[in-house]
Amino acid sequence: MPDRPYNVLFLCTGNSARSIIAEVLLNKLGAGKFKAYSAGSQPKGRVNPTALQLLKRLGYDTSTLRSKSWDEFAKPDAPKFDFIFTLCDDAAGEECPVWPGKPLTAHWGIPDPAAVQGSPAEISLAFNETARMLSQRIGVFAAPSYRQVRRGFATGWTPGDRADGGRNDKGEGRKLTPSLAQRATAEGLGTAFLLATVVGSGVMAFKLAGGNGAIALLCNTIPTGAILTVLILIFGPVSGAHFNPAVSVAFAIRRELPASDAFACIASQIVGAIVGVWMAHLMFELPVWQFSMTVRTGWGQWLAEGVATFGLLLTIFGCLAFSSDAIPYAVGLYITAAYWFTASTSFANPAVTIGRALSDTFAGIAPGGVLAFIVAQLIGKLLAIVLAGWIFDNGHIGPDRLS
Repeated sequence: MPDRPYNVLFLCTGNSARSIIAEVLLNKLGAGKFKAYSAGSQPKGRVNPTALQLLKRLGYDTSTLRSKSWDEFAKPDAPKFDFIFTLCDDAAGEECPVWPGKPLTAHWGIPDPAAVQGSPAEISLAFNETARMLSQRIGVFAAPSYRQVRRGFATGWTPGDRADGGRNDKGEGRKLTPSLAQRATAEGLGTAFLLATVVGSGVMAFKLAGGNGAIALLCNTIPTGAILTVLILIFGPVSGAHFNPAVSVAFAIRRELPASDAFACIASQIVGAIVGVWMAHLMFELPVWQFSMTVRTGWGQWLAEGVATFGLLLTIFGCLAFSSDAIPYAVGLYITAAYWFTASTSFANPAVTIGRALSDTFAGIAPGGVLAFIVAQLIGKLLAIVLAGWIFDNGHIGPDRLS
């Protein structure tokens, strides 16, 4: 741990709104622990007037704020950064300068309030929402210990603690974050391994349990919870490790994941689920193409799926708010428990539901029950978003209380 505050750079293309607000908020919330800066790849040359009005209203001195190029911070005498965040998709995809030091890098996809058109009230509301989102993220970032921040699971950073300081083998700047193709591939691979484990362990359990359903379910449960923990640890720093359309949609609704990224990840998750099921069939020398004959229907099963998904999302949001390090273990343990306290054995995942419909094995679900399960899961997801926004966000310092 250095004997100075951690230097943080917020990047956006124009450096006129989002990155400026983030700089001010972190310097307030992380005073003494962090020193924040901001810059842009194509600075506009002036700070957005609405952003200035917002910050002045919150009681901040804006006299020193200016829109500046990221080239200022690529010089040898520039501050050595510990963390670099991109706040807009354009900046995340650009080739960056070679930064001094060995910073961890991350992308926080925050909608651009300056792009909003409408009445002054509507534009002001967009800036307030941007400040709220940044306040929540920065509050979580600034609160944990340095060890937790360096690990940074599920808050979006990519592994940046490397000896090359962000350079490739030619000494050129690298992109700050994994590409959408890399993230979508990670989601597909993770979902494939998840379904291969769910179906494969179910086949093995059925073979070895000797007709004892409780033993078979236990043998299906333990590998599923274990592989979830492993997969989240592996792929969390790359894609967030959702492996679940309900989770991806939830983050998109919370405006923490661009809709285009969510669609790409969901498509990859569904394809990965199907491939994982087929791989399990091949490993156990079963017909690849099959449909489940296991009927799972009725209001009790549907309620169970709503409860299971609600609890899963609540687990994720709660850990993100207070202990993001715990997400891999909390999710694995939650699903392990939910296998047993829900009547449906906790699918809690539309991609998993679709995949399991294509396997006439212990873990299967008849295709006729898929739609009702998914509807129940989505209802549970919506309820979790609403409740989590009230319970967990309430503990953070919002823009209205920053001064």
